[in-house]
Amino acid sequence: MFNIDDALLTKIGYNVAMLTEEQKDKYKREIQEELNRRVAERFLPELSDDEIVEFEDVQGNPDRTRRWLAEFHGDYATREDYKAVRQLMDSDEEAMSFYAAALWLRYAIPGYGKMMQEVFDEYVEELIDMRNEVNKQLGLIA
Repeated sequence: MFNIDDALLTKIGYNVAMLTEEQKDKYKREIQEELNRRVAERFLPELSDDEIVEFEDVQGNPDRTRRWLAEFHGDYATREDYKAVRQLMDSDEEAMSFYAAALWLRYAIPGYGKMMQEVFDEYVEELIDMRNEVNKQLGLIA
């Protein structure tokens, strides 16, 4: 999972002291959604049609998500990484879906963790570069 916290927001140029919790949660959610989109672009070509169907079922069918988590990760609700995901999501169902999908991908795609880290690092660099360019255009930095 990606570590999207106040430290990351600060790293990419936000003054977190000036943001409300709602604003921080909004920015964290937007970053998470973009990262998910980028990761999907990378991993989908590596899956067979049957694997895509299974993945979509685990991710998109709440009953299947619950069964899959219960079967393979019965203690998921007590894990710190799940708790972090839950804080970013609007509902338990949304958090379970995201969490189950991420775990499923770890098993289905060799090197998935490394790929996720590469996508994360690239996106953070893009955000930093974009913030620096905006600041340069505004004359805030040389």
